[in-house]
Amino acid sequence: MAIDPYAPCPCGSGKKLKFCCADLAGDIEKVQQMISGKQPHAALKHIEQLLEKHPTRSSLLDLRLSLELGLHEFDAARQTCEAYLAAHPKSASAFAQAAVLASVTESGTESIAPMQNALEQIDGDEMPLRVLEAIGAVGQALLMEGELVAARGHLLMYAAIAPEENNRAIELLLRMNLQAGLPLLMREYLLLEECPDDVKWSDRFIEALRLSGRGLWRRAEAIFSELREEVGQEPAVVYNLALVRGWLGQPGSFAAGLHEYAKLDIPIDKAVEAEALAQLVDPDLEDPTLETVKITYAVNDLEALTEKFVSDKRIEDHALDPKEFGEDEVTRPRGTYLLLDQPTPSTGVDLERSGIPSVEAFLCLFGKRTDREARLEITTDRGERCEQTLALLTEIVGDSLGEKIEEEVVAEKSISNESLSWRWRLPNDTPPDHRRKLLAEQRREAILDHWTNAPRAALGDKSPQEAVGDADLHLALMASALIIEQAAVDPAEQPLFAELRERLQLPVPEVLDPTGVELEHFPLVRIPRTDLSKLSDVEVAGLVDRAVLMGANVATLIVANELVSRPQLADGVDAMPAYRQLVRLEPDHQKAFEWIARAREWSKKNEKSVAEWVLMEMELTIERGEGERLQTLLNEIRDNHISEPGVADATYKLLASAGLVDPNGPAGSAAPGPQTAATPPPSSGLWTPGDTAPAAESESEEKTAIWTP
Repeated sequence: MAIDPYAPCPCGSGKKLKFCCADLAGDIEKVQQMISGKQPHAALKHIEQLLEKHPTRSSLLDLRLSLELGLHEFDAARQTCEAYLAAHPKSASAFAQAAVLASVTESGTESIAPMQNALEQIDGDEMPLRVLEAIGAVGQALLMEGELVAARGHLLMYAAIAPEENNRAIELLLRMNLQAGLPLLMREYLLLEECPDDVKWSDRFIEALRLSGRGLWRRAEAIFSELREEVGQEPAVVYNLALVRGWLGQPGSFAAGLHEYAKLDIPIDKAVEAEALAQLVDPDLEDPTLETVKITYAVNDLEALTEKFVSDKRIEDHALDPKEFGEDEVTRPRGTYLLLDQPTPSTGVDLERSGIPSVEAFLCLFGKRTDREARLEITTDRGERCEQTLALLTEIVGDSLGEKIEEEVVAEKSISNESLSWRWRLPNDTPPDHRRKLLAEQRREAILDHWTNAPRAALGDKSPQEAVGDADLHLALMASALIIEQAAVDPAEQPLFAELRERLQLPVPEVLDPTGVELEHFPLVRIPRTDLSKLSDVEVAGLVDRAVLMGANVATLIVANELVSRPQLADGVDAMPAYRQLVRLEPDHQKAFEWIARAREWSKKNEKSVAEWVLMEMELTIERGEGERLQTLLNEIRDNHISEPGVADATYKLLASAGLVDPNGPAGSAAPGPQTAATPPPSSGLWTPGDTAPAAESESEEKTAIWTP
């Protein structure tokens, strides 16, 4: 099929192909056919031949650069990019390609400047395709590097400009929002403040807003910077200057601006949220750290040491993937183990917290080699319990362990963040409900006792408890409390954080009236103290959707609960999405079963199938290992729903994922009886700046954050 002569020219000039590179239309069509036929090398060779005749044609340089990037021929791409920019120094597409090249060969941050160059070259409202693609590529690179403020700015711009059918924009934003452990404040869409009323400099402020709306943040930053020098600490100017600098990949300036903004005459909620966000992203705030060390000892008697490891219940085998140690089998350890402070109980039924073993160290035993004697590597934290850990090991192995050979620091971690973590070895048969109870008790102690006594850089290296009563640290302490509240996994934990505020002598946040508030931009961190009864059904349903898209699980549970608790919903308001989220996100299995029962009733009342709720109940039942209940549900599916579209396939996939049927065999080839699946514990960790893929630290043995070689 021939290329449309009235389509935009691939050179990015903004002109139609017919009026720009019409003489190359046939060759461009041929190149695109090669690309479609997965012949990129042939396409590249053809373009190189064309460039011998037309060395400065932008369409050819653009295609050549795209192919070189796709083939990861980065040195060649760099040369092509230089030639492209030299021949067309005002080409938005050339700068966009330079931004993409920088994002894959340097960093997302380094790609921001050429991205701004590209945007500044656009004249009018038509954006070349290459520029749009580059915005997404730069945003994705920033996201992968953990530059979340700049990433969100670029991805939001990409989503706003991209055609509706372009799902990649939404996928990238969702990917960011749903990162585990990412504080809710980091998920919020940050918006520039409007121009204050009756100010002489309104024209320049409004122009900076206009430029920002077009993604021209560098030019907007110059205007806001000039205004900051002229008008001083005007809140709107200070905030907007900070925000555009954040979008430009300057986290230090972004944090400094928010710290300044929080101290100005603004509403207390805005101040606390700005200070909390600044604490989360400030690269200059380095918490006091705890060192993780690897201590290597000589082994006097390898066989005796191995026997003692086998015989003592405080030593447990902990196999690691051989790939952890490289390809050479000779370098792999003879065995890897966990050192526990006490033996693992035979059962977790009715287990008390005092009886739960803690992982004190990771042990890596290497046998004797021709060039090295046998050795034992012990990886543990250097904290108060380090000497106790080494004494415990000596007690177990006796004189079979020799002298210390070396000691090295292998990692450093924030004492404040580490105070929210623990390493348990729970017995495998610990009932899920009891496990949850134990974890809740430990979380309470970790937050109220451990975290409050851990030093924080944001508090001048004081602990929250030490900062109580210090007027200079009052705002920073309120912000720190807001940050820790975002570690909540259950709305039922709200009394815990109320007690925390009481201990820290912080004011009780007032209940918020959302009447007349622009809910699309209402901070979701305020949901737990918002009087949702003042909102209409439509407004609450909208908040459910927004909270889900933002990955705000606690807020989702709160607003969904409000919606389904209303006796009668307005026409057009569907409770099913709310019930779906309540079941999926509820951390308490018993409550989740109650939500399923209510969802069943609602579906029957509204003459809808209950198959979805039966499948959700099956999933929970499999996790809990309740065989009889599972069989009852399978019978219900077979008798009432198996002929409904998608139900048979969904049932089979669920059973296959749980290992109850052969995933490669025919439907119905069941494995013998349900198995207990591990219940993932709630997160206790907090995201910290620099995390490229924020993840929670677990509190149980399935996902314990152990030390590794």
